[in-house]
Amino acid sequence: MTILSGTCGWSYQEWVGAFYPNNRVAKLPFYSRIFNSVEVDSSFYRAPSKSMVAGWIKATGPDFKFSLKIPKSVTHDKRLAGAEKEFLDFVELVEPMARVGKLGCLLVQLPPDFTFKERGSLESFLSLLPRDIHFTVEFRHESWNRKETWELLEKYNVANTVTDSPIEFLSRPVVTATTHSYVRWHGRGKSIWYDYTYSEEELRPWLTKLQVMEERVPVVYAYFNNHYHASAPTNLLQLLEMRGEDMTDAQKKVKARAERHEHRKAVKITDF
Repeated sequence: MTILSGTCGWSYQEWVGAFYPNNRVAKLPFYSRIFNSVEVDSSFYRAPSKSMVAGWIKATGPDFKFSLKIPKSVTHDKRLAGAEKEFLDFVELVEPMARVGKLGCLLVQLPPDFTFKERGSLESFLSLLPRDIHFTVEFRHESWNRKETWELLEKYNVANTVTDSPIEFLSRPVVTATTHSYVRWHGRGKSIWYDYTYSEEELRPWLTKLQVMEERVPVVYAYFNNHYHASAPTNLLQLLEMRGEDMTDAQKKVKARAERHEHRKAVKITDF
């Protein structure tokens, strides 16, 4: 059983000082020494170039895995209908990652107004998916909260994206694939979900949820998306420690740096 964990993105300037030691360090190589996976969020807005993909492969170790969001041109602009070419072009683009064992899972994030009435479009799309790649679907509308949804994903061996967010039904550890599960912590911010830092009390129920998934599948992909103020890497390190995992020296250094950074911010606020 393997947990591939990371954050949604790595290139945030705001993380310098809290996660990255300074602006001179190359971000992705540094990041990949701390975590064993990352979710590429930027691919949702624009597919990376072939040279970017090659650069990412070169910058990370042999066991590092990239999960990527499928572009919104497929999921939001075309709402999965008639998007076969764009989708297959994207799969071809990330094929070099698969070839060297660095491709994790591809995320199909549906629009908030994409309802169960469009089940036909989703099933037609799922029928296109290559069977040798892990896929996951993230729902954003309550109408998908039903048995038929989970049966549809099971039919195509696609994971249900379990999330921590204001959409409560998605926080249940519903496992639909036999090969993998997928988790995203979005945050619980009132105006912006991602502007949020989890407390230990809020993370604790996830220890049991992760255990449920670990018992069902060989691989769990798990990513923190609350990137504001470097909360994502901080909360991930906190969760790893709560799970009783042996922290590497590099992880311990980053955790200490984050704690010092928080202390300095707290002192400045008090002085003000």
